[in-house]
Amino acid sequence: MRILLLEDDPDLAAQILRALEAEQFAVDWVADGREAFDLGCEEPFDAVVLDPGVPTLDGFTVLRRWRDRGLSMPVIVLTASRREVADMKDAVRAGATNYLTKPMDLELLVDWVRGVVTSAGPNRRSPVLVRGRLRLDSQSHRVWSGDAPVRLSPTEFRLLRYLMVHGDRPVSADELVRHNFDRASTRTAAEIPVYISRLRDKLGRALIETVHGQGYRLAPPTDAG
Repeated sequence: MRILLLEDDPDLAAQILRALEAEQFAVDWVADGREAFDLGCEEPFDAVVLDPGVPTLDGFTVLRRWRDRGLSMPVIVLTASRREVADMKDAVRAGATNYLTKPMDLELLVDWVRGVVTSAGPNRRSPVLVRGRLRLDSQSHRVWSGDAPVRLSPTEFRLLRYLMVHGDRPVSADELVRHNFDRASTRTAAEIPVYISRLRDKLGRALIETVHGQGYRLAPPTDAG
């Protein structure tokens, strides 16, 4: 899952960046509102963490313009405690999914990001995704097939999580790259079949189907699963 972080305080941004990357999210950090707006229009982010008080274009204006363009990615706003009520109203009116007051609890922020990117809502508490015999814990970064633990690399984990979140929908190699690696990554769609093959070796060849011309998806759960 790919997250856009708009925050102009480098110390706070570094803390948030570390917390999100520890959860195996791909994170793009920008400190400028206009740059964030352009990047949000160009790239398919699964969620945004946004500070309204950034230079060139304030965060609420960025958010409103995204919504005016029909962009619906979840956005969590970091509100300033000195004007909390006003910030909350502005966040809701601009189209925010949720908001946190600074200084925020980083663990709670990660919980909310995890919840919105798995379509479970901002207050989801369980980090576990289940499909048939397959279980993935996005907090502990552990995977099980039935009762057997499966060791995955960070990249394999991210790609499997994305496939699990999107269930029965085929996902193209290009989409897997754009949603699971940040701008600094050199990964390309041509490398995805290698990772898919490794996942099949570890989880069973039949687990991930190839949908010709469309990409990959998880096989339907069996009655036994």
